Amino acid sequence: MRRIESGIIGLDKALQGGFPPSSVILVTGAPGTGKTTLAMQSLFHGGRKGENGVYMTCMGEPVFKLKRFLSNLSFYDEKLVEDSLISFWDFSRTADSEWPNKMLIDIVEFVKKNKPKRIVIDPLPLSINFKSLLEYRKYLYAFFSTLSQLEVFTIIIGEESDAPISQLEDYMVDGVISMELKPLNNPSSYGNFLRIKKMRGTAHAKNVLRLNFTGDGISVEDEETKMLQGADV
Repeated sequence: MRRIESGIIGLDKALQGGFPPSSVILVTGAPGTGKTTLAMQSLFHGGRKGENGVYMTCMGEPVFKLKRFLSNLSFYDEKLVEDSLISFWDFSRTADSEWPNKMLIDIVEFVKKNKPKRIVIDPLPLSINFKSLLEYRKYLYAFFSTLSQLEVFTIIIGEESDAPISQLEDYMVDGVISMELKPLNNPSSYGNFLRIKKMRGTAHAKNVLRLNFTGDGISVEDEETKMLQGADV
């Protein structure tokens, strides 16, 4: 199978070569666990390979602040932005009660016109924008199935939650990566970890993977990727 390289050292090994093509991947976790770094590192990895990519946001972190943060990391390449291989699209100025539906329409139009290979959506439209759980489920079904049909690799940034609504989102995407900050053996010390909760179409590591954060971005410790099991369905 053709694979989409993540651009994260050690993560592709945990996925037996990378993400299945045209997948919709949900990256969840508490604030500060590295969700945006992972997504943008993958986006710029694609850009360095000549793949067009776009970061789309609405009511997330302002683009100018995101660029300022990313400029401290070696994978960020302003020339890729100047050459339009990587672009940023902020929906915030047009956000209203109808923005989830408008967002989906705009994404479809953008992808058909510009044909990006990778997109990052930050954040996932929240259930509070809908009158009922049924309406939200219908929206998610349309949202995720449309993205898959567009044949574009998508990373969606969400929030970690034990609520049933979060579990609904997990069920409907192709893959779920959970990023966590957990105590180490010393109760006063914490470390960053990643868990591949679900990944359709490929075997993947089932254990919790230790993360390293450096000026180059995120990497997964190789010794943690040995235990692989079958693909999820």
